[in-house]
Amino acid sequence: MGETLAYLAGLVDGDGYFKVSRAYRTPGTVHPYYATTVGVSQLWPGEAVRVFAATFGGVVMDPKKISVGRLMARCELRGSKAESAARRLLPFLQLKREQAILLIEIGRLRPRRRLRVRERGAACVLMEGVRQALRSSHDGTRPTGKLVSSRLSLEGYQELTPEQLGWTREQLLSYLAGIIDSDGNLRIERKRVRGMIGPHYRINIRCGQVLPSRAVELLAKTFGGHVGLRRSRRPNCRDLATWSLYDRAAESAIRALLPYLVVKKTEALHLLELRWMKAQGKNGLTEWVHANRWQASVRMRKRCYTFEQIAEFERIFLRVQHMHSPDRRSFTTTSND
Repeated sequence: MGETLAYLAGLVDGDGYFKVSRAYRTPGTVHPYYATTVGVSQLWPGEAVRVFAATFGGVVMDPKKISVGRLMARCELRGSKAESAARRLLPFLQLKREQAILLIEIGRLRPRRRLRVRERGAACVLMEGVRQALRSSHDGTRPTGKLVSSRLSLEGYQELTPEQLGWTREQLLSYLAGIIDSDGNLRIERKRVRGMIGPHYRINIRCGQVLPSRAVELLAKTFGGHVGLRRSRRPNCRDLATWSLYDRAAESAIRALLPYLVVKKTEALHLLELRWMKAQGKNGLTEWVHANRWQASVRMRKRCYTFEQIAEFERIFLRVQHMHSPDRRSFTTTSND
């Protein structure tokens, strides 16, 4: 169960959200009710969303259409289920740990039915402060001053590292698999070089998240590589922390993550298949005449991939490209019948 929670924490750090909403249930209500929500949203069919729902007792909602006709799978937990899920995910969260703490604090501060009106009003003032702090964290600005929580045991908890929290190697890889399934990308790059018989194919695993990102730093620390910076050119958009590996280094990372991937497992297998095929060697032979200014021209030869091998590389490349296309994840009623 620890590995599942670690994976879901990575998923929530990427595609999840913690939300506190305020509402007056009836027109005559004096004090508002503060509802807590933990949710995950991904492109349909949302295999990871189903794991989230099965683990915490939620239900996958009907898909909603977004831009370019793509559909989203979503699961939301509310009330006590949301607060229970936040407590269970808390030791494994890296990016949204503070948001989880604030949501749990709402559940602790929520007034009981038998409290007097004055006590209810004081509790609502505290909950409103927590709600505003949570909204500020969504915008990328940390709450000013001391953490809203009054529990001294949580002071500094959001700064603990995986080593300090006692993560196992399996839990670490499970968390990183959740990050790749949410904000990561597995692809094959095809590059045509002048003078080469066929295009050059290489595999790539990468991830990008808004700054600051402990998850991207954790990927670089675990598998190598460095954290880059991509400046945003759009107004009101934040800069991205990026991480990327190619070929041999990417293969090592994908093999380590493969047992824990849910959404991108098939893509990972395609990338490993391409690496295996290239490792079989070049079965072709090419010859050309090298002109020499002072002597007679020299006939040269070297190994190359055959047209049959290049056709297999292209087949895998197109298959991965198809998996990235909008039509691949579109929802049809016939698929559920």
